[in-house]
Amino acid sequence: MSDKTSMTRQGLRTRGSLLRAARRVFSERGFHQARVADITAEAGVSVGTFYRYFEDKNELFTNLIIDVEDEVYGELSSPVAGPDQPRARIAETNLLYLEAFQRNSDFWKVLGEAALSSAEARRALTDRRRYYQGRTRRAFTRWQDEGLIDANLDVDAAAAMLGAMTERCAYIWFVFGEPPALEEASEHLTTLWLNALGVVAGGPSATLEP
Repeated sequence: MSDKTSMTRQGLRTRGSLLRAARRVFSERGFHQARVADITAEAGVSVGTFYRYFEDKNELFTNLIIDVEDEVYGELSSPVAGPDQPRARIAETNLLYLEAFQRNSDFWKVLGEAALSSAEARRALTDRRRYYQGRTRRAFTRWQDEGLIDANLDVDAAAAMLGAMTERCAYIWFVFGEPPALEEASEHLTTLWLNALGVVAGGPSATLEP
């Protein structure tokens, strides 16, 4: 994408239209069947316009991965206060994650398809997963320092494994079409997280900030 295009309001609107159109097309047709011409037709622009903003379908798809991952794993709106803060924070995070995953389940199915065949998609997904695991790992480290969770916990392994458990559960529930009651599912997941972390009730508060 040219610097000039990226600096204009119209350019940003056109790029946004292409991303929204691509999300619809990918969700309806899948990664392999979606064509650039389908995306531009959905967006109401020419194929030539597409190549002003993206090199190819893979680059556009990588940008969509970032958008969807940011929504699903995104920042919480405000810190949770109180002596039992890790419990509240984990419960809130799990519920928001499941709600966001359910909203994006059609596109998440496409992500799974693309990751099996596209090296670019795999790299993008891996990079985003590492980023959010890093946030979780830093929160665990702070909680250890404040005596809120098991001091002997391997925070790297815990962040990776608990995150993978939650992501896989969401994938089975919402992509395979076996959705549970969200609040009940979130409570069960939260209990597993708390048990794995050895959460200590009544300690000082901590925040899940990046």
